[in-house]
Amino acid sequence: MKILFIQPYDRAGSVRLFGRVYMSQLTLPLLAALVPPEHEVRIVDENVDPIDYEWPDVAGITIMTVMAPRAYRIADEFRKRGKRVILGGVHPSLLPEEALEHADAVVVGEAEGVIEEVLKDLTAGRSEGIYQNEEKPDLVGSPVPRHDLVDINKYIDIPKVETSRGCPFNCNFCSTTPMFGNRMRYRPVEEVVEEIKKIKAEFVFFTDNNIVGNPKYAKELFRALIPLKISWISQGSLNLAHDLELLRLAARSGCIGMLIGFESLGSEAIESLGKKVNKVSQYARDVKRLHRHGIGIIGCFVFGFDEDDEMIFERTVDFVRRVNIEVPQFTILTPYPGTVLRRSLEEAGRIIHSRWDEYDIGHAVFKPAKMSAAELEAKYRAACRETYSWWKMIRRILRGALYLHSPYKITVFWEINVVYRRLFELTTETAQADEVAAQPGFVSTLEREPTP
Repeated sequence: MKILFIQPYDRAGSVRLFGRVYMSQLTLPLLAALVPPEHEVRIVDENVDPIDYEWPDVAGITIMTVMAPRAYRIADEFRKRGKRVILGGVHPSLLPEEALEHADAVVVGEAEGVIEEVLKDLTAGRSEGIYQNEEKPDLVGSPVPRHDLVDINKYIDIPKVETSRGCPFNCNFCSTTPMFGNRMRYRPVEEVVEEIKKIKAEFVFFTDNNIVGNPKYAKELFRALIPLKISWISQGSLNLAHDLELLRLAARSGCIGMLIGFESLGSEAIESLGKKVNKVSQYARDVKRLHRHGIGIIGCFVFGFDEDDEMIFERTVDFVRRVNIEVPQFTILTPYPGTVLRRSLEEAGRIIHSRWDEYDIGHAVFKPAKMSAAELEAKYRAACRETYSWWKMIRRILRGALYLHSPYKITVFWEINVVYRRLFELTTETAQADEVAAQPGFVSTLEREPTP
């Protein structure tokens, strides 16, 4: 069979630098690597290329919640043309019955050990509808993703590599644990190193939800990365700042930055979401320790917790300025399907709507406790406008130069700032978002005449 794996268009995935999309995705190349060799496989990222609706026998679409309406339209179009459709990813995994209305098969959870069964059934003209692993797959022997199927010239070349899945925390607003579990699973360090060598990467983004979740494994990994002389960025918890040996090894192994979920400056909010590793009183000290080792920070802050009043915005903007978070990431609390937060807000009758394309972390889709939804959005946007102003971005980078001590690092963090500024513009300015979404090859793809 001819199989086409598809990444649907979304505003965040369309952000460009120098005319190229900022990052390619890891999911599609990994899915392609799982396909048995008797099938022909291609991948398409709708953020850079239009979809060919005639070529495949089977369309496999990966979906995050914000992409769901677009993905369902794509799926419906394929099925209208007699093609079979597989849906997978976080959103179908948490709402499989909804997804099955638009598909022949839905993969719940991770694809390893399942996609082969789905393709076998579809080849035989049958389907069980919903497919799911009984246990989380082991990552030992994971195939190297099919990067050869990606036109890297259409992206800023930042290879993505996975070393683990899962997260030991169980934050009530996060869909990571419902999807991947809270038991960390790891690839053998030697397999990770061989993959980096194979793709000849000099700069890597490790896609782990928490690369320092297991300090023993992380130290082994970082020691193995030192001889490779690469630079890298990943996601991790503030545990990194609490273990001096781990911190030093991260810096020596090439870590130039870490995406860290500070989440909130409110101690009550941190306690309510269940992230015990975060101690608000220690934030400034933790940031200083990372900076002292030449590691910059992409700091994630969420607005809209029940404990938040209108002062939280000013406090957060001031904290970012005071400790010099190189790249602040501001988001509105979003009750994604399958999360503890979603269930509690549904029970309280506080969900405003389920228009999934507005679940983009830039819209208030629930009723906050201490302000209106409109006030939450307005305050969020004001905080973003101030923090992502050109002057504030330049100021953060100039201050960062005092401890990053590297023109390369400074350039990387400047580019990430520009990406976040553009993302903010796309997710909060309706006119700009509509203009981008209407570009040929994106939303208008389904409106074209069928290929003869």
